[in-house]
Amino acid sequence: MPHNYNSKRLRDRALFAQWDKRDEGAFSRYGVSRDAVKQAQSGLQGTIVLPGDPQYNADRVLFNPVFDPYPAMIIYCKTESDVAIALSLANLARLQGGAPFTVRSGGHCTAGFSASYGVLIDMSEMDSYTIDTTGMTATAQSGVTFGAFRSALTTYGVHVPGGECDDVCIGGYVQGGGYGFTSVSFGMNCDCVLSLKVMLFDGSIVMATPTTNYDLFWAMRGGTGGTMGVLLEVTYQLVTLGNVFGWAIGWPLTTATDFQNATAAMLFLQQNYMGAATDPRQNIQVTLCWQPSLQPGLPTNPMSPYLLVRGCWTGDSTSGATAIQPLVNQPGAYLQWTDTDTFEVMNDKLLNYPYGLPDINIPPMPNEDKASRYVSRYMTSEEWNTFFNYFVGSPNQYSYFYMEFYGGAINSQATDYNAFVHRTALYNAVLDVFWYTSDQRNAVETFLDGWVTFMEPIYNGEVYQNYPRMNDVNYNRMYWGDNQAGVYAVKCKYDPYGAFTFPQVVQPLMPPIFGPGPVIILPAALQAALSQPIVYASTVEQFAVKPKAPVPASA
Repeated sequence: MPHNYNSKRLRDRALFAQWDKRDEGAFSRYGVSRDAVKQAQSGLQGTIVLPGDPQYNADRVLFNPVFDPYPAMIIYCKTESDVAIALSLANLARLQGGAPFTVRSGGHCTAGFSASYGVLIDMSEMDSYTIDTTGMTATAQSGVTFGAFRSALTTYGVHVPGGECDDVCIGGYVQGGGYGFTSVSFGMNCDCVLSLKVMLFDGSIVMATPTTNYDLFWAMRGGTGGTMGVLLEVTYQLVTLGNVFGWAIGWPLTTATDFQNATAAMLFLQQNYMGAATDPRQNIQVTLCWQPSLQPGLPTNPMSPYLLVRGCWTGDSTSGATAIQPLVNQPGAYLQWTDTDTFEVMNDKLLNYPYGLPDINIPPMPNEDKASRYVSRYMTSEEWNTFFNYFVGSPNQYSYFYMEFYGGAINSQATDYNAFVHRTALYNAVLDVFWYTSDQRNAVETFLDGWVTFMEPIYNGEVYQNYPRMNDVNYNRMYWGDNQAGVYAVKCKYDPYGAFTFPQVVQPLMPPIFGPGPVIILPAALQAALSQPIVYASTVEQFAVKPKAPVPASA
């Protein structure tokens, strides 16, 4: 085969031919030149997609159709050198007056921060992983989906807490904390991290571990994705996990007696399955949603509201059945199912059997909004009854409320163990609303805002940063609490020019115009690490790839 006859050269030639037909303004409006884009593409193993390219409209969309971004370009990265080239071009565009760039792994950010109007650096093609069962570690790149990762781990009988949705990628998930159906047993996903490989704004690479660049290691585990640098890969500590015991119990929410039973069930859960009463083997989620029935196999209409309690017990099935029996004995309880299988099978069953949670299985994906509120106290019977009545008044049957129970390994860590501060919560309460047409939006958004108001005297002031919402104006305190100053200090060290930014990026405790603000005492280990210089795995000169001269369209 001729040396010059290869797929990359042919691909680049075709791209350049398309781009040469466009006016220079199609590039300069974004702060770059046509030649700069060509040079970048010549050095990439991945691909640049521009507005007007055939696949642009499909590639720019996010998981949630309510967000409709039009990025200046999308740069698909396949290698670490691709990320360096992408950052170089993105920074050039930004400094020439273009919009800030964003980094996307799975595109599932609930506030739409996965894309904007600047350069979009897409990590989805960096999706390789390795599993070492001898050392009990796994290393995964930022674009690895949890569907693929969970399946691979199951093959070897090992595990790390991961995202419940198959399409969620590791990159953003781990940086926001990462809750899953085994987190009470084994911790948040970020708590299981051994090291992080990160590319900084200038293309340099650093390793963040408990002994090297500890401050970055501390901050990126809960500091939120797109804040410090581009996460290239993460190494996890694994645990051995065989079959798990899953279960599902439900209560109808139709009659006055149903409401009494559901309220009693929540009071019983609070006293016996929350907080100090949490068994670390028990991972529970509580759901309110519309279902065809508590029994399987019925038509999907009509639907009625139900209280559903589901769990994953990481011990044996006999002890798991014993653990849930008191709950099964509660008035009105209906035991939907119990089962023992691999975690991969059980994760899917907990979410989708006998019906989906929520039961939205017909394309297209509806528009979505959600809000999160952490709770650190028991709710009263009056509060539960009021909320149940509020929920069944939803403007449509797609609304979905869930409670992710904390405790166990999550709450065993101190609030400053890493940037993930939410260690005193009993649970994370979340209301998810959906709509298909614009005329439905106002009613469901009003319903969501009403729930946020209801939760105001109940929640502890904190919000899960992996469930951001633009309406949460006090997001700094909500996401990072007393860790905000530490997260901001680390950002200033590793991203001194603020290249990584988005509408809810971490801020100083007090704007500079108000003076120095309160005196903050950071954890001693964090303070010591902040005083040390950055340790580089590679410098810009050693690593950054000089883009090759573009291949002429006529070559």
